[in-house]
Amino acid sequence: MGTLRDDYRKGLKPLVVEEWVDLLIYRPLGFIVALPLKHSRITPNMVTIASAAAGLLGAAAMAVGRYDWLIWGAVLYALSNVLDCSDGQLARMTSKFSRYGRIYDGVADYVVGLSTFIAIGIGWRPEGYPLLGWWALVIFGGIVATTYQGMHLNHVRHAYLKAIEHTDREHSTRRRKKKRQKSRMMMIFYLPFYYLYRFYLWVERAVRRQVRLPLELPEEVRHLPSLRLVLVLWTFTGKGTHVTLLTIFLLIGRPEQYLWFCLIPGMLWVLAVNLVHLNTLRILNRKLESLKDESTDSGRRSVGSDGGSDHRNAQNVAASGRPANLELDATGSQKQRD
Repeated sequence: MGTLRDDYRKGLKPLVVEEWVDLLIYRPLGFIVALPLKHSRITPNMVTIASAAAGLLGAAAMAVGRYDWLIWGAVLYALSNVLDCSDGQLARMTSKFSRYGRIYDGVADYVVGLSTFIAIGIGWRPEGYPLLGWWALVIFGGIVATTYQGMHLNHVRHAYLKAIEHTDREHSTRRRKKKRQKSRMMMIFYLPFYYLYRFYLWVERAVRRQVRLPLELPEEVRHLPSLRLVLVLWTFTGKGTHVTLLTIFLLIGRPEQYLWFCLIPGMLWVLAVNLVHLNTLRILNRKLESLKDESTDSGRRSVGSDGGSDHRNAQNVAASGRPANLELDATGSQKQRD
């Protein structure tokens, strides 16, 4: 039982950046799919391809324009998201990480999402909607709004993980060596996916300016309630939440209501969380400055022979221009690293 629990937790991101619907629905189902594949020859990239195939089949079913096919489309769309969770869980469980695997996963998400909304536009124009107005709602309420909202969570999650996780030099060297071993034919195959992914990152630049995080998050800052709150609030803009909402509206045959929901309440939510995020940044910066000042003050203290803090001796050293006690400084630095 403990092994299963360990495997499941290993397949998760830090809980504070996981979407609640993923933790309740998609991650457990994804784990059921990924666990039997752990010792097989099936790679995370293969699972990504299966996820994209299920999503594209679901989009094709939605484009038929009949309610029974719409239900099949909703089921396949939800299945695609389960497999999308499985590929990441399998990669973390087996430590089969790769830069191009992440690119494949991102491109598969874009293709499935775009195909789904185009299929809804083709198959489900409600009565009373002019053709131009309907496609405007599909483009701005579906493609633009969901992509814009998802970018916020993707960037915040990436910035948070980058701040708390550090890759050692040996691992970086190993990845560089592995990258050099790829054949020219494989690189040609990767290029279309790579440039599509780069295009997405280029579009994401506007979001990065709004929802930035500090480059480093010490333990004293990482667990601040304000930071954890804003991270949780951003998770409600992610893919899992949108997949769940769209699946529900598809099952009741009202996809246009989902488009309006994304366009109005969804964008208002992003605006509100942005304001909370800006306030959180001010709190984080004040805390980081406070920690920096404490570290500076601690570094300026000199320790006397009795083990106490001798401020007068420190002032005399500073006035005389003599170097500080290097042995003491080194010891202090070692204690900080430990």
